[in-house]
Amino acid sequence: MTSPVPDATPRVTILIYQSYLPFQGRYPRVSGQAEILQRHGYDVEVLACDREARHPVDESVEGIRVKRIPIKSGEMLGPIRQLIPLLLFFFRATWRILRERPDVLICHNLDVVPIGCVVRCLSRTRVFFDAHEPNYYGLWPEKWRLFHWGLTLSEKLMARMMHGITVTNNYQVQKYRGFGVRHVALIGNYARPDFGVDAIPDEKRERETVTFGRLGTIYPGTGFEQMVQAFEKVQQDRPQARLLVAGRVVDKYRDRFEQIIAPIADRIERIGAYSADQMPELYRKLDVSLMIYPRNAWFRHITPTKYYDSLANGVPVIMTDIGGIGDEIQHEQCGIVVDENDIDGIADAMRLLVDEPTRRLAMSQQALEATRTSYSWDGMERDYVAFIADVSGHLPERPLPTNTPQDPPPQTTNEPAGAQS
Repeated sequence: MTSPVPDATPRVTILIYQSYLPFQGRYPRVSGQAEILQRHGYDVEVLACDREARHPVDESVEGIRVKRIPIKSGEMLGPIRQLIPLLLFFFRATWRILRERPDVLICHNLDVVPIGCVVRCLSRTRVFFDAHEPNYYGLWPEKWRLFHWGLTLSEKLMARMMHGITVTNNYQVQKYRGFGVRHVALIGNYARPDFGVDAIPDEKRERETVTFGRLGTIYPGTGFEQMVQAFEKVQQDRPQARLLVAGRVVDKYRDRFEQIIAPIADRIERIGAYSADQMPELYRKLDVSLMIYPRNAWFRHITPTKYYDSLANGVPVIMTDIGGIGDEIQHEQCGIVVDENDIDGIADAMRLLVDEPTRRLAMSQQALEATRTSYSWDGMERDYVAFIADVSGHLPERPLPTNTPQDPPPQTTNEPAGAQS
């Protein structure tokens, strides 16, 4: 990498095939990166796809300019039904980006990387790929497995065309380096400072009930059924246990969702879609986060944002070992690792944290300490800005804030930037 050349105000376009709404799961990562770059002197614009075709075409969201291309689509439709809307977005977004010629284009997720490849070939824009998911086709039904080889080859070829790739865990670092990508940086899904707390609220030390909770979009195959089964067992002998479920239920899963919760409908607090700025309020209600994900092709290597959000709010976790997080939980002493197929084991872990409030609160304190040390937002911010500036060659002339140390740029060839403990 060469040293970045100071620009007056480098222009950055962040591209995403979602509507860019505060309740969507990817919003915290995308908005967090947008705010970081804007705070450090870049001129940032988000170009999104309004898949509901009913949101403002041009607006400001938390101080970030957002342009939306309205294309009616849906979610979890499969590759065939999603193809036409994706192609329409491809052509309209590509034309717009080539017309405006930003200095930097950041493609969030694989579905918009083909646009980045075209922009790379036809302009001098520096193109980045932010890979949220380790294995993008893990949720596809078995009948589409035959296409995986070709799609993996396509991903490899497109990834090698990117100037730089940012990822969420070490598995992805090794994956893209194995593809031959030179500049790969690990930028963790850490919680934004305004989404957490500095100390455990006194009310959590005083209340007699213990509330377990799951936050995030609810869809098939996410371990939701196992969580409810374990809670039913705990409720039989621990009536002080409560369950809170917050998040949007996808349309195709709504009927099944109602069937699952029917036996505990009077013992569960249901909250629908919520915006990112509501998370501290929701976590204040929780004593323990439940993240019972299956270790399948989709979840096996994922590092969920909700893990870091929970810790930032002083909420210990009961969680399956995905994305290498099991070792981290044990090292940080901020929760209990369980097997998603062992319902009795999950229930026993829940009972333990009901029966031993001192241990539960100690884990809460450890969660906050992990956020301050191992999962520091400030450290991640420095790494991210340094990586974008060095790989793109564009550095704003405006100096960095005086309270932000200017550390050396993250290593992009040997060790991942922002590596987790």
